[in-house]
Amino acid sequence: MKNLKVSFKLKIEFPKEYFVEIESDEYREGRISVNKIDDGFMAEIDIVQIETRKIWKHVKSIFGRETAHDALEDASFYLGKFLRGESID
Repeated sequence: MKNLKVSFKLKIEFPKEYFVEIESDEYREGRISVNKIDDGFMAEIDIVQIETRKIWKHVKSIFGRETAHDALEDASFYLGKFLRGESID
């Protein structure tokens, strides 16, 4: 039996969307959209209606992150601050 060399290239598609439950709001949730751009990754942070996924409030856009994980982590931080009523500037 011959040895076969098999390689797989995992295709990661963007944008990726992540949804975050807002405990005090049964009609809306947080949405973080991570996307690949020329100089790395970016994320958009929104509050959306659960039923329609329409944007209720745009929270913030962040740019220039080295990895998708970094963009998601930073966006989660800003979403948490926004939901606690803290400044996100």
